[in-house]
Amino acid sequence: MKAAEIFTLHDVKYLRSNHPGIKRLKRQKAGHSAHGNKIWLSSLVLIDYLYCNPIARNSKVLDVGCGWGINSIFLSKNCAAAVTALDIDPGVEPYLALHCEINQTMVDFRCADFRNLTKIDLCAFSNIVAADICFWDELVEPLYQFINLALNAGVEGLLIADPGRPPFWTLCDLCCQNLGAEILTRRISEPVATEKFILKIELQ
Repeated sequence: MKAAEIFTLHDVKYLRSNHPGIKRLKRQKAGHSAHGNKIWLSSLVLIDYLYCNPIARNSKVLDVGCGWGINSIFLSKNCAAAVTALDIDPGVEPYLALHCEINQTMVDFRCADFRNLTKIDLCAFSNIVAADICFWDELVEPLYQFINLALNAGVEGLLIADPGRPPFWTLCDLCCQNLGAEILTRRISEPVATEKFILKIELQ
C-alpha cells in the first residue's frame, strides 16, 4: 500500500517525500542538499514536546537549521509565534513555503549561518529551537558559543533535539556543566515510533 502523502501531528499538516509538491520541488532544485532534504524524526519529537510544554503565545522564536520548517510551522500555527526560520541552505525555502501554504500560516525565512549571528540579532528572540544540528564534532564548539551568546542576549530558553549522536552528547556535557542545562528523553508513537533527546537550556 502506498504511504500517505500527508500526515498530521498535533493539528499541523506535513508532507512526505512522495507528495507531488515535494517531488516537484526536488525536480526543480539544482544540486543536492545533504541535510535539508526530508523531515527528520527529531523534529517530530520536538514538536510533541512543545505541544505538551508550549511556549508563551506570541513569542518571537528562531528556528535554527530549519530544513523544511516543520518546527516553525507548528510554533506559528499552534502558539501564534512570530518565527524566523534560519538555514544555511537557500534551497529549503520553497519547502517551508509549501508547508506554510497547506497550513495557512506565515513564517519568515532567513538564509544565514548561525555562526554569523550577532548578539544584536539574537536580542530579537525570546526562544530558540533546533533539531539535528549537532552532527559533526567541529560543530560542538560553535554551537556552545552560540548558546552562550544567545543567553547573553536575553534569550529565555533553547531546545535542541537530536537522535543522540556523539557530538550532541559532547555539547550536552558542556551545557550541563556550565549552563545548568538538562537532557530530556522523549518517545512518540505517531506518526512513527521513535525516541530522541532534547537539550533544554534556560536563562538563569
